[in-house]
Amino acid sequence: MFTENLIIKKVAVHILDSNLQMPVLSEAESYLSDDVVEFVGKHIEKAIKDDDLKSAEFIGEDNKIKSICMDISMDNNLFLKGTASMAEELFKIMYENPEIPPADVIFILFSLENTIHLAILKLNYKYSYIHHIEATENGIINSIIKQRTALPSIGQRIDEFALINLEDLSLKISEKKYTVNGEKIYYFSSMFLKCYSEASLNEKVKLFTKATKKFSDTYFDEDPIIHGEIKKAIVESIEENDVIDVEKVAKAVFLQNPQLKQEYIEHIERAGLHERTIPIDNEKIIEKNFRKQKIKTDIGVEISLPVEYYGNRDKIEFISNPDGTISILIKNIGKIVNNK
Repeated sequence: MFTENLIIKKVAVHILDSNLQMPVLSEAESYLSDDVVEFVGKHIEKAIKDDDLKSAEFIGEDNKIKSICMDISMDNNLFLKGTASMAEELFKIMYENPEIPPADVIFILFSLENTIHLAILKLNYKYSYIHHIEATENGIINSIIKQRTALPSIGQRIDEFALINLEDLSLKISEKKYTVNGEKIYYFSSMFLKCYSEASLNEKVKLFTKATKKFSDTYFDEDPIIHGEIKKAIVESIEENDVIDVEKVAKAVFLQNPQLKQEYIEHIERAGLHERTIPIDNEKIIEKNFRKQKIKTDIGVEISLPVEYYGNRDKIEFISNPDGTISILIKNIGKIVNNK
């Protein structure tokens, strides 16, 4: 079972199949059976921990979704009516823009840490295969058919959702871009919720790593030593304070060159990352982006090195040869294992 601090209070499911002419709106709240509570509870827990989660806030005085949230906050009995109105708004957008996938949208009123929230989970349809039993004059025929309206399972990630704090009306959202009027946009926030959002953790990390690589490639011509030293400084910053501290990374790598240090910091800002620190508490992100430095050579050899080896001459040494080539000496190997 999920955390005791999460309490499901109300659930409503509205069917937004844009292949139909209109939404199929529920006229009563869903029964809170054990299966329903487990299904929505697990999805909310996964949503809260999602690395693509973005903080957001409603914009505009004439914001229908915000007004409905305020109404539900003041009177929980308006939950079903309010969610039906929100579902209709979302269906209009989906119907006019066929690139947006059809879905069932689950609205959940829940309490987390004694604070009432509204979750909007858009469960985009997936294809699945099920058995089909047909009675014919020749007897029963069992076959396999494709089902178009399967929902994500309890263990699958949901691409589009919003978690709204009904006390202060702050939002946490995750979304994908879809084509609207010939342009890929975040319609879920811009057209439906009408909110402004900051970049997610994944977006910030991608922005930072891309800008850092471009800077080191520009100034150091893809020097593997500099690339590795930068990643090592990033990992050390995270391990010390659970953040990527841009200034600390710059100081560690460019200690002997204050001008280059400042240029690196300014380069990161110009790339669109205005925060000087990025909180990181996800080992998966650290492992994927920073713990190893992959080196590709022009002779077809590829090496993946732990970044902590950089600067440790007992582990690895880069040797500049008189003819301009580079030798890489890996030391103190106890055993070599062949990977298939």
